[in-house]
Amino acid sequence: MAILLDSASLDDAAAAARLGFVGGFTTNPTLMARATSVAGATGQPLAHFGALLEALPEGPGCYQPTGDSPAAMCEEARAAAALAPARVVIKLPATAHGVRAAALLRDESIRCALTAVYAPGQALLADAVGCVWVIPYVDRAERQGVGGRQVVESLAGILRRLESPTRVLAASLKTAEQVTDTILYGADDVTAPLDVLAALVHHPLTEAAVREFAAQGRPASPAGEA
Repeated sequence: MAILLDSASLDDAAAAARLGFVGGFTTNPTLMARATSVAGATGQPLAHFGALLEALPEGPGCYQPTGDSPAAMCEEARAAAALAPARVVIKLPATAHGVRAAALLRDESIRCALTAVYAPGQALLADAVGCVWVIPYVDRAERQGVGGRQVVESLAGILRRLESPTRVLAASLKTAEQVTDTILYGADDVTAPLDVLAALVHHPLTEAAVREFAAQGRPASPAGEA
């Protein structure tokens, strides 16, 4: 499985690279707009995306075009993919335009994923057009009363039934528990913000054990000393 960073921050990408277990990153137009505004590079998402690929140099990097037609999506996707053809995955919305763009890009050997996927039928289409991933928004589904874990389970179920190479990449994960739950419900890969990824390593019982180990390893005090 892959654990990805869900961020467009260059600082987050550099920190994620140091963790040692993050194997790529995902972005979306909202994250890109926020990061480029902070970096003073508003209106230059492709240049910023290139910098992210350098900051986190291992694994896939996901870019989402903002065009409102298949042709516009494909034009921006080609420019993003050209930055690192072996690494870039184009995220496209699970709409009629997005599916059509994915089919066109597949014929150009550009890897794609369908995002904002909530229904098994959308996963069926992702398989049909050769997508690498379907990306459900788990926490957003939970907040809307849909049941994010159940969405993951239904997507994973239909893809297994099809014996599809398309994988489930769970996104919109706000806690470490959501990360592990989505895997239990069938997600193949996960993407989450830096703080959620960092939280995966923490547990109070682990920290208590480490303190105990450290105490046992200290030299005994000389007789008569407190």
